Amino acid sequence: MVWCDSAERLVGMCKRGWLNVCVLGGCALTVGILAGIGAFAARAESGTSPGPAAPATEAAPPQGSQDITVPEGTPEQLFQFIEKLSKELGPPDTQGLMVFRQKQAQAIMTAADKIIAQAGTDASTIDKALHWKFQALLQLLRMRDPEARKLVPEMGKQLVSLANRVLEGKLPLKAEDVQAAAQWALMGPRLGGPDLLADVAKIPHKIEQLGFKDVATRARGGLLALRLQMHSPDEKAALAGEVKKYLDEMLNLLAQKASPDEADIAVLMQILSPLEYAELDFPAGQYYQKFGELLAKNSNPAIAEAGEQLQGAGRRLELPGKKMELAGKTTDGKDFNWAQYRGKIVLVDFFATWCGPCRAEMPNIKANYERYHDKGFDVVGISIDDDRSALDKYIESEKIPWTIIHVQDPNAKGPADPARYYGILAVPTTMLVGKDGTVLAMDVRGEELGKKLEELLGPADAKPTAPASESKASTTKTP
Repeated sequence: MVWCDSAERLVGMCKRGWLNVCVLGGCALTVGILAGIGAFAARAESGTSPGPAAPATEAAPPQGSQDITVPEGTPEQLFQFIEKLSKELGPPDTQGLMVFRQKQAQAIMTAADKIIAQAGTDASTIDKALHWKFQALLQLLRMRDPEARKLVPEMGKQLVSLANRVLEGKLPLKAEDVQAAAQWALMGPRLGGPDLLADVAKIPHKIEQLGFKDVATRARGGLLALRLQMHSPDEKAALAGEVKKYLDEMLNLLAQKASPDEADIAVLMQILSPLEYAELDFPAGQYYQKFGELLAKNSNPAIAEAGEQLQGAGRRLELPGKKMELAGKTTDGKDFNWAQYRGKIVLVDFFATWCGPCRAEMPNIKANYERYHDKGFDVVGISIDDDRSALDKYIESEKIPWTIIHVQDPNAKGPADPARYYGILAVPTTMLVGKDGTVLAMDVRGEELGKKLEELLGPADAKPTAPASESKASTTKTP
């Protein structure tokens, strides 16, 4: 995941659960502010409260085109106002409802900022207010409010500022307050972009000075994960050294723990997941294997599953020049027969219907299929979708002519569960396989696919030209 350089990306992150609690999924840092984001939409629609509040002193907010006045009051009274406002349905006509929803979100954001201004260093109150503010911002983004885009980076800056306010406030601090501050700081660049990294870089040291060594270690890991996604070319050498140092320390730490902390694993996965895509001079596959072997032995099923995923990623990175194993059930319920593809050049395409870059690449794959299929080119799609009906609709709407593997058996093992066996951490992920089953190239997409096929199969007959697709660097992390 990269920082939110567009409103659509931020909305998409939340729709796909990337900001939800996902302890071992390699997603955003998983506690503190992010723990409540996934529940915002349901809570706002149902009107359920994020916490107790004092009785409101104001009348119910107005509906329709009238302005919504945010009252003065204590944080408790303002939370009560927000909760009442979130229950308001608005007028029945479409235009009036849109106006109301916009003003509703703006009022919630204003009320949340009033709470934050009064909260001082009370991290729990700030955290609750941030939850409501974030949901209101999402509402504005979904409505394509013209000012909403500007508010995303502003909220990123606010998160970093609030983290510093809490960490530099009066002592003593509780561990959960420090943890929340760390989460806000690490979320900041995801909303505000890489310019905030310099300020966030100071946070782990502040936390360590306060005596919270474990939280500081995780914050350093979270910061490294951000830098892996946002680094500039001139940082590569230094960053590779820092990542190696951190991962070696984590290997030693986890090897000594009988039961690793899931929070440590969550941060570790944030670093390991983007490592292969960071374009560093770094043996990502070796570290995937090392951590995979260590974690796969764990008695905690979730940690063991993360270990298996890492082992698979290491296996995948070693594929070039080796034979690829492939099995599983196709969408028509048959056993996939990999042997029947010998003598062909095959693009193995891991994809998902909810993945924007996958959809953007599909016209390019289809055009090359039409141009080179008669010359010995084929495609095998491997869907990681959970929703089979969405996959079936996508296949029908796109008129996909090639075989697609979709594993629904939770007990499938080895090559019969290709996404797990090859540790797919992002989609689309592709492999170009030679006539003898040997992997020739990885992540071949866009114009590069057509060039490779011409090298291997000769010039294509005059058929539809492959349309331009998104850059090779565009990938969607699996949730």
